[in-house]
Amino acid sequence: MPTLTDEQLAGLASPNLGAGVELDQDWQDPYPDAPCWGWALFGGPGGNANNTPPVIFEHALLLNEGGNVIGVKPNFVQWVQATFNNQDATDQAQIIEDHFADAFLEPNDQTIVVTAFAKLCVILAGLTPSDDPTNYSVVMASDRWYSWEHWSLGLANDIDAPQNPALQYVQRDAGVNPVNTRCRAVWANHPILTSICIEELHQGHIDYLEHAVGWPDDA
Repeated sequence: MPTLTDEQLAGLASPNLGAGVELDQDWQDPYPDAPCWGWALFGGPGGNANNTPPVIFEHALLLNEGGNVIGVKPNFVQWVQATFNNQDATDQAQIIEDHFADAFLEPNDQTIVVTAFAKLCVILAGLTPSDDPTNYSVVMASDRWYSWEHWSLGLANDIDAPQNPALQYVQRDAGVNPVNTRCRAVWANHPILTSICIEELHQGHIDYLEHAVGWPDDA
């Protein structure tokens, strides 16, 4: 799977990050109505496949009659195992099940659950989580620990420029804002729940970034 060279990362970077810079407006976005997670996790499309955040969380969260989250559905781990046959994904689902009840009262368990949910989505999107720092990250933000409200892609912003902010966010809002690079913060003021370092990107990410401000002409 593709990665970015230091030259490409340095070109995309900026010492002065702001609200964001749109891609070349003369370029036709192949997925103009894609959701935030479509960009961050898949490099473009949305949809309702089993490996997308809306479907994963729907299968995970148990609601009461009032629509409030009260736990994890009893068959969630089995659903992940049977649907994806991916041991890394099943392991994350098991972590969610093991810690969810305690997370209502214990912040440490909340962190464990949030991280496992994000890693589960990353794995099922075909990306590889890394326990070590990398140049790329998937960022999940929400006002509530048991859900997501925004996803963003983080890129190293200080390659060969240690004076720069260390990280820029690249993100979009479904049907509202196209993909923007050089964002200083995650949009909509949702707290960042977790950032998962990843080892590579999808080709779709590259296809978009090639039309961003600063992309090297000879890349």
